[in-house]
Amino acid sequence: MPIGRPEFNNPEFNNNDAKITFVGHSTTLVEMSGVRVLTDPIFRDKFRLLRRRSRVCTKCIDVGTLDAVVLSHMHFDHMDYPSLAMIPREVPIVAPVGAGRYLKRKVGHDVVEMKVGQTIRIGAMDIHATPSVHDSGFYWPLWYPKSVLSFVFDASHTVLFVGDTALFEDLRDVGRRFDIDVAMLPVWGVGPYLRGHHMTPAEAAEALSLLSARTAIPIHWGTIHPAVPGWKDMPFLTEPPHLFARESARRAPMTEVRVLSPGESTIIRAASEEDSLFESLGIRSAPSEVVPA
Repeated sequence: MPIGRPEFNNPEFNNNDAKITFVGHSTTLVEMSGVRVLTDPIFRDKFRLLRRRSRVCTKCIDVGTLDAVVLSHMHFDHMDYPSLAMIPREVPIVAPVGAGRYLKRKVGHDVVEMKVGQTIRIGAMDIHATPSVHDSGFYWPLWYPKSVLSFVFDASHTVLFVGDTALFEDLRDVGRRFDIDVAMLPVWGVGPYLRGHHMTPAEAAEALSLLSARTAIPIHWGTIHPAVPGWKDMPFLTEPPHLFARESARRAPMTEVRVLSPGESTIIRAASEEDSLFESLGIRSAPSEVVPA
């Protein structure tokens, strides 16, 4: 199902590289092979009972040149109608089965619904729908679809985006099938305590060991919090990615962890012949390059 355009020009990197921007929470921008995909966009400073810790990095995103928006599920910290309305209507939305009827009525975009095992093509990128386990949480309205997906963006690199999930054994199958270059994994929730199907930093590190990804970027941290005075600077907003990096060094020592602050980007360079030789010997080498906000 072709969507979008293949051309892409950016002096910072070429079509063999991948650029990933951590906008905040589960909002990320993935750019590779001429395709720009935005995940779970949340742009507002205030929504429902949540507040944004720092303003969104608008310079990180040119919504007019997006090729697609991907939604992992319909929880309000992942799907926000006013944020989606800021994106031009010609940009399609990829979402779990059942979400289309609500999205089309509210924001007017074309919606491509997916379920686990399906693949669509956007320009030079394949988007594969993969499983998540996230049956808990509050949906409003209550009749919103409960389907939850993760996605593999497959082009010059394979990038796994997980909006929300609990730890589950089948992640090993995802890693085996797609040979993940970059795994963007949630490492916390939105408050001081985790509830339901979310991963602690240690569980996210265990998920990383199942996936055997070359590089990991922790997401779902440090951006939004309940509207409670004094919570803006609590440890739950700053500690999770570093705990994840520490646990990953123990549980997935072959994976490079890149901790990005909201608004920062990293460029994943194409593997050289030397890197391929090292990897064949069980040694993974990947140059770190972080672009500040």
